[in-house]
Amino acid sequence: MGNQPSSEKPPIKEKRKPLSGWFVTREEPDKDYLPDLKSQWAHMDSTERVKFVIGAIVGAMLFIGALILVYWLLSAMIG
Repeated sequence: MGNQPSSEKPPIKEKRKPLSGWFVTREEPDKDYLPDLKSQWAHMDSTERVKFVIGAIVGAMLFIGALILVYWLLSAMIG
């Protein structure tokens, strides 16, 4: 029951990036994303593709509408 040295290496501590590094550095691209997206798109039939595109358009319109609403509220509060 002696102290045997562990064969596992201690985890390597990653150096913490500064806050400014979040805005300047780029993340490593996910190599599995694009092939997976293409395979999912290939398995969709035409009605599913139309629903997907319409959903993306509606989502973009909601997002832009929310931005306009916030701008309108802020401008009404200021003056």
